[in-house]
Amino acid sequence: MEARPPGDYVPNQMSEIANAFCDGRIKVLLLSGTDMLSSYADADRVAAGMASMDLVISHDLFMNDTARRVADVVLPGTAWLEDLGCKATNTHLYLTERALAPEGEARSICDLMRALAVRLDVEGFYPWDEEGGHINAVLDHPCTDHATVESLRAAGGIKALNISHVAHVDHQYATPSGKIEFYSERAADAGLPALPSYEPLPDSSHPLQLRMGRMLTHFHSFYDHGRALPSLAKLEKAPSLWMSTSDAETRGLKDGDSVRMYNASGQFEAVVEVGDKVPSGTVWIHDGWSGLNALTNGGPSLPDAATTLFPFSTGQSAYDASVEVQAL
Repeated sequence: MEARPPGDYVPNQMSEIANAFCDGRIKVLLLSGTDMLSSYADADRVAAGMASMDLVISHDLFMNDTARRVADVVLPGTAWLEDLGCKATNTHLYLTERALAPEGEARSICDLMRALAVRLDVEGFYPWDEEGGHINAVLDHPCTDHATVESLRAAGGIKALNISHVAHVDHQYATPSGKIEFYSERAADAGLPALPSYEPLPDSSHPLQLRMGRMLTHFHSFYDHGRALPSLAKLEKAPSLWMSTSDAETRGLKDGDSVRMYNASGQFEAVVEVGDKVPSGTVWIHDGWSGLNALTNGGPSLPDAATTLFPFSTGQSAYDASVEVQAL
């Protein structure tokens, strides 16, 4: 593989991408299946940066916060049933054939990128002419026996991976010493602790730690966080904020109360669910609600150098948020 030529690149770190938006380093942005204003921390700052761009294009299956608030052009995307694809588990590959024709003017991201490369005369950007060429490029690896779309079709659409079910069976480890390293010089060189260490949370006038996550019925931004699917939207009609019984009693709250969660960065309204699902001092809510990430910290969780330690690695934002909750 050829080395990337020198250039002004943005590190694959959410905080650095947000900085590039706000510093004017990115003028045109194409998003596919991505709702940045839902998934990025410090979302109001990200929105301001995107609003200053020359052009923002959202290619998606459903409308979402980003498409509604800052996109200049919205292009209809395809669902996975309308595309040729491949899925992998820890043990097998599965070919997913196209089951439905795309509706209306919807186009897959592969078709869109191929057409853009031709129109913009960008050589080598999307070099595959045949259907599934990009899939073959990803599958071209010893662990798949260099599988292709055609070889998977010939095998009935399923193939076992050529991998050991025991990691490092030969005791060869990808470390400088070739051994298991509890103390990592490479981590230290990248600005990380050489040994795992505990760092206490900073002092805050907002005593509750906000945590976010997902459950079985909670879909990600590709489906506008479930709001676009009536069968899912009816399961949670409004944001539900989990709080311990002791924290609720301290604030005079009872189950089902409408509340305001706030800090110095912003505020968010929800319905409190009191119980024993979370410990005292912590509140929990499904991620993705419009406006929720205005409360979170967009700082880096890793030094930039650490994002290059592993293939396809990326640096998340910290998503830290100390909050207080009161009745509306």
